[in-house]
Amino acid sequence: MDGNRSSGDRLAQWRAQHGDRHDPVRFAFLEALQRRAHTASGALRGVLDARLAVLLDDYARQLTEAPAAAISDATGTRNGLAALGQVRVDANPDYPALPALMAFRGLWAQLRTAGQVRQTLAQTPSDGGPLNSSVLVHRAVGWLGEVSPAYLQHFLAYVDNLAWLEQMQQRGTLPSRDTVPGRPPAKPRRARTPR
Repeated sequence: MDGNRSSGDRLAQWRAQHGDRHDPVRFAFLEALQRRAHTASGALRGVLDARLAVLLDDYARQLTEAPAAAISDATGTRNGLAALGQVRVDANPDYPALPALMAFRGLWAQLRTAGQVRQTLAQTPSDGGPLNSSVLVHRAVGWLGEVSPAYLQHFLAYVDNLAWLEQMQQRGTLPSRDTVPGRPPAKPRRARTPR
């Protein structure tokens, strides 16, 4: 009898004795790890079996230390969080891997940045001179996209956050500088006089 089968037997025995109700979330994790170890092979199988054995021993220790009344209480009365823990993990055993999610997020960030750069470059004024601030900003954004696309992504995310904060402040959701208690109101700016 291999280690994985004995872990499955231990989990089944605990479930029959209502030991799964001691810590439902952790028990569901143990069952999911046992299923994952069962489908693995090679070195990964050994690592998962070893990790599962340690976690099962820890759970067994907790069961022996927990008073029986607490476990029987858990069977009769359940709060909302305990009911959430009773969700069966085997309903969807194939969870997406985190690296795939990271790749998707990276691709989405690249597409969004490319769209923002296209939109910015399309708004470049055609009649602006070489020192026009709008022309310089659009030129800098285009150049930054060529030199360091990752930095451009961070920069555009920062600009988006600032624009969002400004919109929140204009709507009155965020306090303006003048309405913060204990802070003196901002001094009015002097109008520039042409030279």
